[in-house]
Amino acid sequence: MNASSEDQLRQIRETFGYDRVGSFSEGLAMVQKGREWFHIRPDGQPAYQERYDFVGSFSEGLAMVQKDKEWFHIRPDGQPAYQERYGFVYSFSEGLARVRKGMEWFHIRPDGQPAYQERYDFVGSFSEGLAVVRKGGEEFHIRPDGQPAYRERYDDVGSFSEGLAMVQKGGEWFHIRPDGTRVD
Repeated sequence: MNASSEDQLRQIRETFGYDRVGSFSEGLAMVQKGREWFHIRPDGQPAYQERYDFVGSFSEGLAMVQKDKEWFHIRPDGQPAYQERYGFVYSFSEGLARVRKGMEWFHIRPDGQPAYQERYDFVGSFSEGLAVVRKGGEEFHIRPDGQPAYRERYDDVGSFSEGLAMVQKGGEWFHIRPDGTRVD
């Protein structure tokens, strides 16, 4: 963030009496005033009337929010993007968001519907078309349709970056390609 952006956020905070002002993302910034969270426009005015227990930054047109211990996503007008409520949600990445319902993790589309049927012990965000998942103590990567990207299972896997992911099996660390082939 440059000095002029910091000055703008400080001025907005002081002018409107906000306790916290986040950086602008997709034209809106998250703010906190007392116990209420919402988004503001660049002029400092609220973008909508609704108030939440927490809001995240906008990503891919939606923002994660919490209200009454339930998590979901909203549109820039503050309205829910879908009816379903979850135990926790993350921001959208590559068109999908990871969510928890009960003790199960999976990914949803922007309409709130599951992207696939399978449920996991943990899911990561999508990076370079693949996401880290854990099931039964084993980790691997899945595609957006929920199908495994390769057959092998590991003790630990990282997200893909520049075409490679770091994995660990039996105490040995090494890199793999998206198809699961080992890179030595």
